[in-house]
Amino acid sequence: MLFNLENETLSYENKLVLDSINISIKKGEKIALLGKSGSGKSTLLRRLYELKSNEVSYLPQELGLINNLSSYHNIYISRLEQKSTAYNLINLIRPFKKELKEVEKILKELEIDDKLLTKSFNLSGGQKQRVAIAKSVFSNKNILLADEPISALDEYICKKSLDYMKDSFETIVCAMHNVDLALDCFTRVIGIKNGRILLDKQTSEISKEDTNRLYYVVE
Repeated sequence: MLFNLENETLSYENKLVLDSINISIKKGEKIALLGKSGSGKSTLLRRLYELKSNEVSYLPQELGLINNLSSYHNIYISRLEQKSTAYNLINLIRPFKKELKEVEKILKELEIDDKLLTKSFNLSGGQKQRVAIAKSVFSNKNILLADEPISALDEYICKKSLDYMKDSFETIVCAMHNVDLALDCFTRVIGIKNGRILLDKQTSEISKEDTNRLYYVVE
């Protein structure tokens, strides 16, 4: 079992958010986490990250990009620990072609390779989200924990980005609001309401009644 929470109670800023929850996540699962704002999705993702921080790429809602750095350097940061300090300093001043090409290839998959050397403060919200997704992919981790990573993307890029994330990570837990995309792109859905797990099923087993409950969760 990759993650296993048993009767776990989670708080954020001294406020109870999730009460006595039980969740087990296996390697290879692709999970959509649904619930209205404030339901506890972000708190749950942070807890999962604490449990496997060395194995996880964590993509928070605020994205974690540095405004004065280019898309390339924001993405490259996710692998700093894999190179020497000297290598990283040289790469900061004059990026190595090998690294540039690898990052550019990822950005091309997300249709944003023209922004490779554009600084983050000059990017739109949707462009920043795609750079953050690229950063997660470049980290070369097996697990992705993503908090609303596609909220600013149009339908076409949204679906393409989700497919690319699924292809790039063995295991995914992704918080989102779009129920249709959750059912279409993920194999399991966990729905949260009032600090508890309201729904936890494989998407192939979700009935019309379950779908209605999902919409109720995210109303």
